[in-house]
Amino acid sequence: MLDETESEPPDSRVPGFVLCFVGAVMGIAVVFALRRTSPLLGPDGVLILLALMIWGWYHLYWITDDWFRVLFVIALLTIARELWGWMLSKCSMSWCMMERLMGLITLPQLRILGYTALIVLWVLSGALMLLWVTIPMLVLSIGCLWRYGSDLNHLRRQLKCWQEGESIEVGRGAFSDAEAQLLAIAQQHEEAIQAAVTAERFRVDLIANVSHDLRTPLTSILGCGELLQSEDLSPAGAEQLQRLNQKAGYMRELVDSLFELTKVSSGVVEAKQDQIDLIRLLEQTIGLYDDQLTAADLVVRRNYCRDAMPVITDGGRMHQVFANLLGNAIKYAQPGTRIYLEALEDDAEYRVRMTNTASYEMDFEPNEILQRFARGDKTRSTRGSGLGLSIAQTYTESVGGKFSVAVDGDQFNAIVHLPKTDRNL
Repeated sequence: MLDETESEPPDSRVPGFVLCFVGAVMGIAVVFALRRTSPLLGPDGVLILLALMIWGWYHLYWITDDWFRVLFVIALLTIARELWGWMLSKCSMSWCMMERLMGLITLPQLRILGYTALIVLWVLSGALMLLWVTIPMLVLSIGCLWRYGSDLNHLRRQLKCWQEGESIEVGRGAFSDAEAQLLAIAQQHEEAIQAAVTAERFRVDLIANVSHDLRTPLTSILGCGELLQSEDLSPAGAEQLQRLNQKAGYMRELVDSLFELTKVSSGVVEAKQDQIDLIRLLEQTIGLYDDQLTAADLVVRRNYCRDAMPVITDGGRMHQVFANLLGNAIKYAQPGTRIYLEALEDDAEYRVRMTNTASYEMDFEPNEILQRFARGDKTRSTRGSGLGLSIAQTYTESVGGKFSVAVDGDQFNAIVHLPKTDRNL
């Protein structure tokens, strides 16, 4: 028989006030540790945490009531913090744990597949899990996928704004880094344009000022040369005077050409819109060079698909284009050969091609000869400034056309494309 006075074994459980104190300290620590504006669990993490708490209540028997109360206080404070922060962020999908985990996937295709897999997973697990967990998780997954699509659409709109020259707005979505890079590229592009415009204006002003300064003495030289022609000069002096007048005239022509080329290429002078007959313009240009063609022993062979080709363009500039091409052929064509001129058309454009046989070996690329001051005759034995083809290209492009050259053996081809418009007959 046991002695009633025998003491009972000591209770091994932790006193309740100790657990309460530990729970309060840990709860306060959690509150201060989680005072952040970014999420820790997010709304979907809160649902998972609640589900784990309920599952542990029924299945983890080693957790006593006192310890469960401590864990419950900590979890409750964490859940309150997460929900409160989510509401302050206006229920942004960026707080969701699945959104942040999917953000680690860089490929958009894999990320969309990941969202789709999550949605399918929650649908299939609806019969195995609590509906109050499954349904919100399914809604949050769809919301994250919807937000990702919105971010992708926002990036598409920013690309369109960049193409149209509008301002770019950097969002806070999945493509914020790409939009920031796009904004930086747009700013660099704008700075480059401004620098190019400033340089072009400086170049135009420089050439205009230099041309003006050169024109005045050239005019005086030409005027004095004309006066000296009426004087009684020796044969040697007359020859030197003629050479002086030729060089001065060539310099004035060069200055005028460079000045006009600079004005047109910079857009200072806009192209006119007049209706002209392309065939008649070609014939008038050939007529102006008839004497020079005869002196160079050259013949123009024409091939026109129509008797008249009405077109809306700047007649003055196109006359200069064809005059430069014909003058270029006269200077560089083999004497005694033919210049072939054809004018064709299709549904979209008129096409004028001028072909001549060169008197020298053309060892250059087509794009090279179109540069300013570039000349096909490397020896520079012929008279020319190297601006004729450059002016032809610039003038043609200023009226909306295209200009190109092609070399086929000794055959030099210059092609002018002029677009048809609704007003063209």
